[in-house]
Amino acid sequence: MKQVTIAQNDANQRVDKFLTKTYPNLPQSMLYKAIRKKDIKVNGKRCEISTRLSTGDLVEMYIGDEFFDTAPEESFRFAGPMVPIVYEDEHLLLVNKRPGLVVHPDDQERVNTLITHIQAYLYQKKAWSPYWENAFAPALCNRIDRNTGGIVIAAKNAETLRVMN
Repeated sequence: MKQVTIAQNDANQRVDKFLTKTYPNLPQSMLYKAIRKKDIKVNGKRCEISTRLSTGDLVEMYIGDEFFDTAPEESFRFAGPMVPIVYEDEHLLLVNKRPGLVVHPDDQERVNTLITHIQAYLYQKKAWSPYWENAFAPALCNRIDRNTGGIVIAAKNAETLRVMN
């Protein structure tokens, strides 16, 4: 059995979406079957696929432990220059993206991307850690092409991301 307490950044989302993000090794067919068979409970009670999670909810999963393996730890240190920070507060981060910088990791580039630079900055500042969160990671609110430069907005928490989108 695996238990997870819902943090503020994980609240206000459906239980199936939360579990899909948190445990990528858990097949969706198994996830939906486990919900139907009452193998996944919220606060000790049966839940539906559309059950919305609240801060402090306890999600219990009676599923094999092999599906809860997490990805190997990533390093959040970079040899290259960090992106220039234009503005920062407790909710938002505005960065000046230079032309040629990939926005999201892809098959060719996994480390030197805008989003990994933002995550590394917040990790080194101790404002965010993937080990504190279940499913949330700082994300971009807008996006520009690789060959375009300009200001990009990043949300530092889930509520800000919801409001901005």
